[in-house]
Amino acid sequence: MEVSSEDSSGLIVRQPIFNEQLKIVSYQLRYEDSLEPGNAILSDGPSTATILLSTYASLSQDGSIRKVPLFLPFSAELLTETELPQLPKKRMLIELPPSTKVTRGLLFSLSSLRQQGYRIVLDGFALQKELFPLLRFASIIKVDMARIPRSKLLGMLKVLVKLKGTLLAQNIPDFKTLQLCKSAGFKLFQGGFISKPVVIEKDTISTKSAALLQLVQALQQPDITAKQIEGLVILDPILSFKMLRVINSAAYNLETKIESLQQAIVMLGLDQIRSWAMIIMLSNQDGKPEEWSRNLIARARMCELLAELTRVAKPETAFLAGMLSQLDLLLETRLDVILDQISVDDEVKEAVLNHHGPIGQLLHAVISFENGEWSVVKRSGIPMMLFKPAYRHSINWTESSMQAMHQ
Repeated sequence: MEVSSEDSSGLIVRQPIFNEQLKIVSYQLRYEDSLEPGNAILSDGPSTATILLSTYASLSQDGSIRKVPLFLPFSAELLTETELPQLPKKRMLIELPPSTKVTRGLLFSLSSLRQQGYRIVLDGFALQKELFPLLRFASIIKVDMARIPRSKLLGMLKVLVKLKGTLLAQNIPDFKTLQLCKSAGFKLFQGGFISKPVVIEKDTISTKSAALLQLVQALQQPDITAKQIEGLVILDPILSFKMLRVINSAAYNLETKIESLQQAIVMLGLDQIRSWAMIIMLSNQDGKPEEWSRNLIARARMCELLAELTRVAKPETAFLAGMLSQLDLLLETRLDVILDQISVDDEVKEAVLNHHGPIGQLLHAVISFENGEWSVVKRSGIPMMLFKPAYRHSINWTESSMQAMHQ
């Protein structure tokens, strides 16, 4: 992974937007130097939009952005005082922040942009009267669930459903609120619910999950041999097939095609094979959103890369911590209960549960980066210029791996 001087510029992260089936339909771009916490707006001239769109495109394999459009926040000044570059209308939506000041010039610009085929998104709407003139231009209206009292939600929706804009519920903290938003009539969803387990108080493990954890525990034994790992993986033909597909994918870009698990172990080492066996098993959970698996892999890979670059911990241990940090999502059981069932040392357990120690601090920094909590990232002690390339690489690596697993 290369680090360049350009990587010292503002941080950037993408956050998913889901439909009712929890399929990703778009991404929200969030980047550093924010005028509003975690969600900066484009205001430095037309080149900024072009540069950020290009940077964002590089976060996906071959610059495809996973073939879903991007929500890109703009300032009113940029829309009214600057001639915008030719931006791809199908790949991006122009988002207006809730701090937008409505002027005649802005309304004229929005009308012109709509006529040109651009889609407008109104962000952070919470019945602010000063934003009402913008509603008629909005293709998507993002309703801030953190600012709307539940008692006012239904009354607000009676007004909003009369508009042409699609309703998006943002800042959804958990699945309970997600279900409320679905029943209320929202069509799109965004927020931290995707990182919160459906059941967090459950202190027992299902039979299916227990069998899976037994295999995970066996793979985690410190004295396990290559032959034993091969024997465990071969017992599951689908697992064997997917592992070989991933190892031969663009994620590793090996010159020699790997034909057997034994060959893979020789080429990549025990730790890599052990980690991939666990990831594929954990990702193959019926009824779970694909984004959970995607985020699990990307987080683990980013932890591994930052550990390798900073040398604060063994990369393979950091990878394991990143992967284990979301087991509660996949198994719907408290994380401490899960970790008690598998063989991980106290350092990893403390890192995952309490973010203690060098690995825990690194994991905390990566999670903060995912959430766009830039002030926390800056206090992590990790050089800022490492985050952008590590994130970019982990996203691309994850895309290649996911494609291989699902082919």
